[in-house]
Amino acid sequence: MKSGANSLSPTSLDDTASVSMTPALEAETERLLSQRTRDIRFSPEMVLAYRKKDWPQRSKIARAWMVWVALISMAFVPISYLLAPDFLSLTSVISGLLVPTMHACAYLVWRKPRSSAVEGLSLLLLMIGVMLAYGYLAVTAGGSDYERFLTCIMYVNTVAIVVFNVNYVWTLALMVCSTTTFFGFEIFNPAIDLKEAIGTSVFYAMGIYAATIARKTQSILAQKAFLMSLRSQFRSDALKSANHQLEILATRDPLTGLGNRRSATDLIEKLWCDRTVPKADIAFIMADIDRFKLLNDTVGHAAGDECLRHVAKTVEESVRFGQDAVFRHGGEEFLVVLAHSTPELAWTIAERIRTSVEALTIVNPGLDPVDGRASVVTISLGVAFAQEGATPKTVAKWADDALYDAKRSGRNMVFLSNGHAADDDACQSQPRPHSSGRSATDSVRSVA
Repeated sequence: MKSGANSLSPTSLDDTASVSMTPALEAETERLLSQRTRDIRFSPEMVLAYRKKDWPQRSKIARAWMVWVALISMAFVPISYLLAPDFLSLTSVISGLLVPTMHACAYLVWRKPRSSAVEGLSLLLLMIGVMLAYGYLAVTAGGSDYERFLTCIMYVNTVAIVVFNVNYVWTLALMVCSTTTFFGFEIFNPAIDLKEAIGTSVFYAMGIYAATIARKTQSILAQKAFLMSLRSQFRSDALKSANHQLEILATRDPLTGLGNRRSATDLIEKLWCDRTVPKADIAFIMADIDRFKLLNDTVGHAAGDECLRHVAKTVEESVRFGQDAVFRHGGEEFLVVLAHSTPELAWTIAERIRTSVEALTIVNPGLDPVDGRASVVTISLGVAFAQEGATPKTVAKWADDALYDAKRSGRNMVFLSNGHAADDDACQSQPRPHSSGRSATDSVRSVA
């Protein structure tokens, strides 16, 4: 068991979402979703949230693409023996060594989150480097291989534009650089004239531009999906918060923050069903503030509520943290449930509660002064242990009877019940003098 109100605390809300929810993000989400999809524009805060959420998927796709392109490039070396056997050594250096090395460097950059500028620049440099390397190979090989190599690298760059989810400005930059590089190599192709070079470049430019638009559309749809997930997260968090508040209202006493009678009943039922806890080790302590009605009638309910809060906090601090539980049983009465206890320990805890409440020195103006000093708020307590065959209701009655025996004996006392049977009429109690040196077991006696 956990001490006091802590024993009733529900599990904290899940913090599995990678985006920290703020009112500003919530307001922006609703505003953007009310607009047309193509008009979605993220604020800097939303961009950071989106990039943080999207990073794992974005990085995995990019790195997987780099690995496969590097492997394909190395696999191209034996194929080049069939296509251009005279340039096998150069192809081996470029396809088998240089291009995989460039992809490995880019792979290292994408192993952890970077700024959008670093991500975009790394991909731009990678693709330009690949185009220049294969362009050089095309110029060296010449003939039909010239056009074949240029077409291959243009195809690779087009696929890269679709695959890499980077800021649109970097996608445009990659498109422009790819088209410009391709055109630069085409105009030096001795096999075609200038008009054919321009026509071929325009044709490929149209294709790569279409890929750029497709990439932009994918990004916008991904952003909208992100906004939809944020809205779902907002509503889920709101529902969890509402359920949390309802649970608090159902199980907590709003004035003291302690558990209420319902939560006490739930905990006792679980404790009674726990076979690992012997019934003889379970104790109930019933505590009641002495002459509380006089304080309420004299200084008002506001002062009475403040007194209840102070006493509740003191009772909670007087029990064993993490093992005992404190509940407000009703009015000015409290219930303490002890597990794995002994008569001596239960008496010690009850006496600690009594002296701690008295040490608060909360003045009760409704009482007559004693020895010229104002009377302070005190508390009376009754202790009872469970027995095999006794129900929680019976043990609670034993503790309640011991409490009222303490009240009748002068208040500000602790009484330990003598109840050892389930019969209600077999329950009597005995006080323990505050200064007595006897053990708690000595103060418990069976009544024939």
